[in-house]
Amino acid sequence: MAGRKFALYFSWSRPRENGAPLGVLENRYPCLFEFRRAIWPAYEWAADPKNFNQQIVGFLDHVILFDFDPFAGLIREVTGHPLQVIQREGDAPPVRELDDAFLRDIDTLIVVSLDHLVTAQKATAGEIEAVRAFLKREETCLVVCPHHDVGVAYGPAPEDDSAAREVQFRHHGDRLVPSQQRIGGFARTLLAGIGLPVENRFALNPAPAIDGTPAPLIVYGDLDRTGVMTQVTTFNLHPHLPHLEIPPAITGAVQVLARQRINPAAPPHPFAEAGNAWFNALLHAPPNGERAGHVFICDATLWSSAFGGLSSLHNFWRNLAGLR
Repeated sequence: MAGRKFALYFSWSRPRENGAPLGVLENRYPCLFEFRRAIWPAYEWAADPKNFNQQIVGFLDHVILFDFDPFAGLIREVTGHPLQVIQREGDAPPVRELDDAFLRDIDTLIVVSLDHLVTAQKATAGEIEAVRAFLKREETCLVVCPHHDVGVAYGPAPEDDSAAREVQFRHHGDRLVPSQQRIGGFARTLLAGIGLPVENRFALNPAPAIDGTPAPLIVYGDLDRTGVMTQVTTFNLHPHLPHLEIPPAITGAVQVLARQRINPAAPPHPFAEAGNAWFNALLHAPPNGERAGHVFICDATLWSSAFGGLSSLHNFWRNLAGLR
């Protein structure tokens, strides 16, 4: 039997991401040059400006997209089909929106929402309807992947509270990330449009094990009727991961399949100080009367090879590829 057909949909606008003013620190990706300087000498293979664009677009291509190549290779090996990689808005028109024609030959759609909120990427009414129709088909799977929401006020703190931002910045400790980097707008609007208004909150530093690998997850195996978490014990150590917050109105429709521990050795974060030692790392909305397909929600970095935990992540990828 032929394997599942996967598509990885990056919901960013390359022109808007690359056009972010470099004099503004917040809400943009680093240039490839800035990235190389910060982690020298690790990326000196990308130092030649004739072959590697040193602007933000070079970071998108040679860092972010590059880190998804191992996932693409495993999916091809397991399913026998190449992974389709689509960018919502590339270097030239048109915008590639989700529609019935695109989704017709796909079983598993992974929406990687690494778009900054300031670029205003939102799922259109037509896209939401197309995804709803997609999920009415048997054995379909939608995985929606926002990323962190750095530097957002917690509780009563004002939005422009620089002291609160500094507390959160010191918690995750990644000097490549500015004091505010809000990501995942497309994911939020798509999830709200299909009736699952989960939000990606904060940027939490995950706990490592003693040997420096990712610490074990709490896995709720009794809820995992799909088997997607079989032999999956860890995710990764990306230094700033979101808590996937489930609003009270949909608590009966969404299950938490895995939680990841907040690093107790990291500087304080208001979410942890409020009594939270763990954050929601993987959610599942099983089929219901409206949907025949499955919906999973997780962080965008779970398809990346850059942050450790690969043995366990490979099991996660294989399980998703074998979903029935």
